[in-house]
Formats: sequence, C-alpha cells, structure tokens
Amino acid sequence: MPGAPVADGGGLFPVVVFSPGLGGVRTQNTAWAEELASRGYVVAAVDHPYDSAAVVLSDGRTLRTRVTATGDRAKDRALAEEWTRTRAADLRAVLTRLERLERGEAEGRLAGRLDVGRVAAAGHSIGGAAALQAARQDRRFDAVVDLDGFPHGPVGGRFGQPVLALTQEIGRGTDPDYLPRLTRVLERSDATSYRLTVPGAAHLTFTDAPLYLPPVPGIVGSLGRTEGHRITAGATLSFLDATLRRTPVDLPAALSAHGEVTVHRPEGAR
Repeated sequence: MPGAPVADGGGLFPVVVFSPGLGGVRTQNTAWAEELASRGYVVAAVDHPYDSAAVVLSDGRTLRTRVTATGDRAKDRALAEEWTRTRAADLRAVLTRLERLERGEAEGRLAGRLDVGRVAAAGHSIGGAAALQAARQDRRFDAVVDLDGFPHGPVGGRFGQPVLALTQEIGRGTDPDYLPRLTRVLERSDATSYRLTVPGAAHLTFTDAPLYLPPVPGIVGSLGRTEGHRITAGATLSFLDATLRRTPVDLPAALSAHGEVTVHRPEGAR
C-alpha cells in the first residue's frame, strides 16, 4: 500500500537492491518484493535512466529508454556488456544512497531502520547480470539473487558472495552459452552457491507477468498464474534467510522442493 508506515518494534531490516529486465521498470516484480517485505526485508527496486521504458525524475522530466538491439549478435553482446556495467554502477550508487539514509544524511521514513551491513543484490534477466557484476565489484553486497540472468561481461576473477541463480527450464531453444557461462561464474565464488532450475518455467515466470499476461507457455511458462511467484519468492526467502540472517536452513533441501538444484562449492571445500 503506498504510504504504508514502517513496521514498529524497532530493529533493523536487511536490504535487497533489485534491478529489472532490459527496458523493464522497478514494479515488474512487485508481488515478489511485497512477499520479501512481508518477511522483514526492505526491497529497493531501481528504474535505470535511459534503460527502463520511462523514468520520471523528481523535477518532472521523463527519460525514455535508449536501449535497442541491432540484430547483429556480436554488437548486441557488446551492448549488453555496456548496459550491464551501467546497471551495476546504478546498484552501487543506490546502496551508497541507502547508507546515507541510514546515517541520517538524507530524509526518509526508513532512516535509522536499514541494516546496510546485510545487503543482497538481485535482478531479473540483464538485471541479474548487473547484480552479479555489482557484487563482484563491491563487497558491501553480501549475497546475490540472479533471476534467469545471462552473465554478461568478464567471468574471470574470484568473488566472495554466495549466489542463488534461478533458471528457466533448459531446452533446445535456450542459448547454448547460458549454462556454461553461468556455471563458470558460480564456480568463481568463494562461498557456496546454488543454481535452481525450475521445470515448466520460462524467462518471465520469475516476474509478475504470469499474473496478467495470457497463459502462453512460451512466454510465462506452464506453472499457472501463481505457482511461479510462489517458487520465486519461496526460494529467494530461503536463500536470504540463510545468507543475510544466518538462519539455520538446509538450503539444498529447501530449494529442491522447487526444482532441480546444483550446488557449487568453493575450491577445496568438501
């Protein structure tokens, strides 16, 4: 509900900074964000200027999207890497702004209530790629949730945060580079990470799309109107509870209730 008061009782809330899909807007995962908020997380969802379909600034100006594919595979990969870098910088800037809010250097209803020592970067599609890149660049992020995001950009170099990657059902139409590239990224983490492949899921299953788009399996998957939301929120909460709140959770067991789980452990770990 717009303008809802912050829950009383004191205490600080862990933070999730969220980046939507290419050309998407911050409201595209509202149901997921509301579920996380109901469990005590603050979700800061981002409209990316000149990327999101439209961004209305505080002075009333509207910035339209400038992202568009060329049809040339190599050029589009290069553009995607550029857009991912920009988005990752946006996520880092948002976290800096939230830290200022927590220190009382900016006004807001959440001032003094944010636990900026427990923060996850999250995103859908290219937003997931941006979340991965932001975390690799900035250790202020403690965990990553990648909702079916192809990892654009370099995959070399190790990083310290655990990752939960939710992926669509893999089939003949899936980009053959997707899983190998994602696997290389997950194997570079010095923390245990997880890939959850959801049978019956399509790319938009992990958004609000199944709640309002026609039930076309190729677009929204075959899980029905609400099952995709239940899985996405349930898996995310299990992961965040374990990584940000340090709640004792058997993550492989919790995640396996939603699909096929692959566990990526750090080198040298048993």
